[in-house]
Amino acid sequence: MSDVIVEEQDAEELLGQLSSLVEELEQYPDTEVREKALDLVQLILKLHGEVLRRMLATFESLPLKSDIYARMLGDEVIRAILTIHDLLPEELEARVAKAIEELRPFLISQGCDVKLLNVDNGRAQIRLMRSGKGAPPIAALKLEIEKVLDVAAPDLSGIDIEGMAEQIEATAKAAAMLGAIITPPRSETPPVNLVQIKRPRPDTTNVSGTWVSVVRALGFEDGQFKIVQYAEINLLICKLDGDFYAYRNACAADVERTLDDALFDSPMLTCVCHGYSYNLRRAGKCVERPELRLESLSLKVEEDKVKVALS
Repeated sequence: MSDVIVEEQDAEELLGQLSSLVEELEQYPDTEVREKALDLVQLILKLHGEVLRRMLATFESLPLKSDIYARMLGDEVIRAILTIHDLLPEELEARVAKAIEELRPFLISQGCDVKLLNVDNGRAQIRLMRSGKGAPPIAALKLEIEKVLDVAAPDLSGIDIEGMAEQIEATAKAAAMLGAIITPPRSETPPVNLVQIKRPRPDTTNVSGTWVSVVRALGFEDGQFKIVQYAEINLLICKLDGDFYAYRNACAADVERTLDDALFDSPMLTCVCHGYSYNLRRAGKCVERPELRLESLSLKVEEDKVKVALS
C-alpha cells in the first residue's frame, strides 16, 4: 500500500483566510444571503465540534491518554480550536492559574504581584498587590492580565479584581463631593419621590443608516460589557436588565480618546483619565457633568443578532 502524503498547511494563514471571508460575509449587501451564509458557517463549526468531541471521547480508555492530551495542548492551533468548541481537557481554573503564574515574574518586575483567589461561574477572582510607588495603576494591570487570559482561557467570562468595585464607588463619591463643593447652592425645594419606570425601546422602523450585525445575542450575559470593532467603527455594547445598549467607543470629554481602559461596574462606565462616570442605562449621561453624554447608536435584536444602525 502506498503511503498517503498529506500536505501540511500553515494554520495561521488558513485562520486568516477564514476570518477575511467571514468579514466579507458580514458586509455583504444582501441581508438574506449574508445571514444564511453566516448560519452555514455556524452549522459547520457545530458539526466539527461534535466530531472533535467524539474523537476526544475515544482517548478516555487509552493508557497513554495524558501523553496524547499533552501533545495536543502543546500545539497552539489545536488548543485554539478545542477552546472554541469548549473541549479543552484541562479545567478552566487550571488554565487560568497557570497563565497567571507565568505572568507573575513580569508583574513583580513592575512593582506588583497577583494572586488567583478562585474561578466561580466562569469568572476569575483576582487579588492585585502594588508594592511600589511606580507600579502601574490597577486598571492598566487588569488590562495586562486580560490580554494573557484571552489567549490561555478565551472561554473565561471575565475577571474581577478584589476591591476594584469599592475603588470605583469611592471615586464616584469623591467626584460627587467635589461637585457639591464647586456647584452654587440651589434654592431649597421640597423633595420629590420619583418612581423609576423602565422605558420602552425606541421605534427603529424609520431609523436611517445601514443595519449591521455586531455581536450574537445568544450567550451575551446580563451585566456584560464588550468593546466591538466593526470595520472602522469602534463600539461599546452592553446588556443591562435584559436590554442591549450601543455607544461609540469615545469619551464624551475627549472624543479622540477611547474607553478601552475604562472601569465598568454595571451600569456605570468610569473613564480612568478624567474620572467621569457614564450611566449606560441612561443614554450614557455623565454623572459629574450632566451636559456630557456618550454618543448612543440605534440598536435592535433580530433572532440571534444584535444590530446597530451606522450612517
